[in-house]
Amino acid sequence: MACCVQGTTRMSAAESSSEHGEHDQSSSRKNLTSSLEQKIRCLEKQRKELLEVNQQWDQQFRSMKELYERKVAELKMKLDAAERFLSSQEKERLQSQRESDRLHDQTRQRLQLEEKEKESLSEELHELKKENKLLKEKNTLASKKKEQYECEIKRLNKALQDALKIECSSFLEDCLGKSELECRHKEMRTEMEVLKQQVQIYEEDFKKERSDRERLNQEKETLQQIIQTSQSELNRLNSQIKACQMEKEKLEKQLKQMYFPICNCGLNFHLRDPCTLADPGTAQDLHKHPPDYQWYAPDQFPPDVQHKANGFSSEKKVNQ
Repeated sequence: MACCVQGTTRMSAAESSSEHGEHDQSSSRKNLTSSLEQKIRCLEKQRKELLEVNQQWDQQFRSMKELYERKVAELKMKLDAAERFLSSQEKERLQSQRESDRLHDQTRQRLQLEEKEKESLSEELHELKKENKLLKEKNTLASKKKEQYECEIKRLNKALQDALKIECSSFLEDCLGKSELECRHKEMRTEMEVLKQQVQIYEEDFKKERSDRERLNQEKETLQQIIQTSQSELNRLNSQIKACQMEKEKLEKQLKQMYFPICNCGLNFHLRDPCTLADPGTAQDLHKHPPDYQWYAPDQFPPDVQHKANGFSSEKKVNQ
């Protein structure tokens, strides 16, 4: 009986201990389940946050991709506009160069012709001056001969008057012998005839010298008129040469200012921005609404976007 009681007590103790163990196991399972649920909720929260971050990254990637695609398209448009502008400028430069060469050749040929004409006129003027000098010398000699002829005519007139006086006085002296008077009268007549012939010769020479002097004076006046016209023509050619040289210098300055405008920045030359010619509205929009790059860092880009950003920055450095 006692054995039975001990067995029952042992069995009850074993059952109570087993129940206590099961209770502990159930409580531990509940605690584990609650901790796992907390972890699951935390993981779910993290998953949602990661999804939101991924969505943000996707939106950023799409916006950056669109931005860079627009930028690449704009750069292509600018490049095409710049190439068109440079080609048009090159065509204009070549055309202007050909035009300037043509004008330069024409000016050079005209200057050469005017120089030749100037040389010929100078030679002609020199010859006319020599002829004028010879005519002046001839005129001086003619004037001297005229003075000599006038003196000789005066002397002959005086001798003729003296002979006439002698003839009159001899006529009054009829008391002298007729033979002697007739002889002297004949001698006086012959002398008068000789003197008359000499006077006639001197008068003819004087008239001839006077006509020669008048002809020389006319030739002198004609030569002076020719010299004056030649001098005026030479002055006109000199003024035309100066005007052509000034026009040539002006054209060269205009060409230099057209292709190499003066600037104080130290560069050789400047070209206008082709973007302003191609699409001025785009440039104004870019100046008015520049893209905002302050809400992200370049090292947080996706790989392809970061590669494009690095390439764009390197191109910008090269352009600078």
